[in-house]
Amino acid sequence: MNSKGKSGRMTLPLLGMIAFLLFSLVSGLLGPVVEAAGTTYYVDSSLGSDSASGTSEIAAWKTLSKVNSVTFGPGDRILLKAGGVWSNQYLDLLGSGSEGNPITVDRYGTGAKPLIHFGNTSVNGEGFGVRLRNVSYWEINNLEITSGQQATDMRRSGVLVVGEGTGAGNFRHIYIRNLNIHDVFGTDRRTGGINIYARGANTALESTWDGILIENNTIVNVADTGIQTMTDAFSNSAWTHKFDAFRNVVIRGNDVEQIHRDGILVRASVSPLIEYNTTRSIGEACNVDTSVVSYLDHIAVVAAQWAYYTTGAVFQYNEASDTRMLEGDGQPWDFDVEVRGSIYQYNYSHDNQGGTLLVMNNTDNNIFRYNISQNDLDGNGAFNLISGGGNLYVYNNVIYRSGTQNRALTHASNTGMAYYSNNIFYNGASGQYTNSPRMTYDHNNFYGLNSSVPSDPYKIVGDPKFVSPNTATGLDSAVGYKLASSSPLINTGVAVTANGGHDYFGNTLYNGVPDIGAFEFQGTVPQPVTLFQDNFEDSDYSGWTTSGGTWSMTDDGTKVLSQSLASGEALAYAGDASWRDYTYSTRLKLLTASGNAGLVFRYADASNYYMFRLNDAVDKVELYKKTAGTLTMVSSANAAVTPGQWVEVSVAVSGNVITAFVGGVQMIQWTDTAVQPAGGKIGIRMHTSAARIDDVKVTQ
Repeated sequence: MNSKGKSGRMTLPLLGMIAFLLFSLVSGLLGPVVEAAGTTYYVDSSLGSDSASGTSEIAAWKTLSKVNSVTFGPGDRILLKAGGVWSNQYLDLLGSGSEGNPITVDRYGTGAKPLIHFGNTSVNGEGFGVRLRNVSYWEINNLEITSGQQATDMRRSGVLVVGEGTGAGNFRHIYIRNLNIHDVFGTDRRTGGINIYARGANTALESTWDGILIENNTIVNVADTGIQTMTDAFSNSAWTHKFDAFRNVVIRGNDVEQIHRDGILVRASVSPLIEYNTTRSIGEACNVDTSVVSYLDHIAVVAAQWAYYTTGAVFQYNEASDTRMLEGDGQPWDFDVEVRGSIYQYNYSHDNQGGTLLVMNNTDNNIFRYNISQNDLDGNGAFNLISGGGNLYVYNNVIYRSGTQNRALTHASNTGMAYYSNNIFYNGASGQYTNSPRMTYDHNNFYGLNSSVPSDPYKIVGDPKFVSPNTATGLDSAVGYKLASSSPLINTGVAVTANGGHDYFGNTLYNGVPDIGAFEFQGTVPQPVTLFQDNFEDSDYSGWTTSGGTWSMTDDGTKVLSQSLASGEALAYAGDASWRDYTYSTRLKLLTASGNAGLVFRYADASNYYMFRLNDAVDKVELYKKTAGTLTMVSSANAAVTPGQWVEVSVAVSGNVITAFVGGVQMIQWTDTAVQPAGGKIGIRMHTSAARIDDVKVTQ
């Protein structure tokens, strides 16, 4: 048998092996079949030709109508040449990609983003720069889109993603990234920059989307809305996806400004994530020649970044400014109708006309935490809770006002509860506060006018001691709202479960006892130095100077200093005349019904000192100042005073601010413009009353 004859024939075993391999490939026994990567098409507005193949740079297509005539498949790429301009043209894209093989629109070459100027063009009376109709698995990147000012009144969108009519249904994976959309003017709220829209009548097939990414786009001078998701399920009784038409939505890193209506609006969504976006000048803010663009809708209310009929939304690391209050609203943030279980956190807002937060009816279990509001105006107050809302949790925010705001910084609904905890309300203007059975305050800081109004049993009234407030210029420059190491708000807040895990600045929660405000202080808080301490356990009060009264050591469970004469003035004092700023605490027991006893501090002499006393005759605590022998009451607060019971009483003096506490609860804060006396010793005083004192401590 010669070799030629042997090599020219296939034996039966070899044929069998080949058949097995073919069968294995088809059936998947040797692993999944790898799909083709798709075809890359090039489009060149200057040098291209629609009669070319389009599959190389030197054989590029020329027009977008050529692109629109092709139905693309998984893995295909349509690349527009950088610097190219397509006037009075648009992309109306056909076909769908697949999982792992989306269809991509992008640019090639160097230079400016490809510009689609769709002008006054339209399809069925609707204009757009890019349309994705009834398709899935598309990614649109790196384009510039505009229509310019057109006199024709029609719907226009920079990018329109729509499900409607024949072919409507359930769509997936729509990514829109790095677009520059500007000067696009539509006629109603279904238009604007980027619109994703389930559209149709009752009898039409309903559309939904799963997997939407809208990222790093710039949208400027657009009517009607900057970015939005929308479904006609709100008006069609036969459709069912009012709450879940959109799943796995991420809107991230977009810059939206000069918008006729709303900035970023997410409707009918489940757990959307809206983060790192910036909105400016929202609400009738377009720059247009009204003799040309004369058809823009009348707008009554807008908000910057908000949700509607949505559950589990998270808005974080966003910035919003100059939201306009037209006939109402005008806030940067809004838990709107049927928004539940959603969160605003780590956001920064400033100079928004309507206030800071709007909460609409039929909402529940929403959280507003670790946000900073710097000089938002107060057309509707800082927090505006509409009647019919559910529970709202507001904690660890900074609300800073230094202008002329005079409306309420806090508010309540008439149905659910509003819980305000660990917030700083810096009221540099004349804002009011609300008390209501539908709200609670817990461990908040109130500074400025009306700080005594909120019914917070654990409030701290006074300067929070920010590092440098009112200096933020953006989301990442709010370090001025960190607390100085001397702040009275460090380690004075209340713990909140499921708190998000970190503060506005990224610090882990908690560093010891929680702090009040959007900053959790890092490092070790300087511990106070003890200047003086006496618990009288040595049965000796020789370090005290007494005047009037009958003084002695008494056993009251422990050794205490007692004054037993219930007539005339009785005074005892100790310490150093050079003391100026300090905290003086003690346990005090009033022995005389309808009597009084109090702490003396900054005691210069018998004619010059301050006193904070308990007065059982009127059930009040009272702050007095004695100057040149004249004793004047300067502040008071209602308090239940019970003779025969020990109570912890303390005062803190810092510069011209005096803060007084009973049982650890702040009762009075008063600012003395004269600051006189400026320093002095500590003591106890009573008049026609007997009392006891123990556990005296002075720290600095």
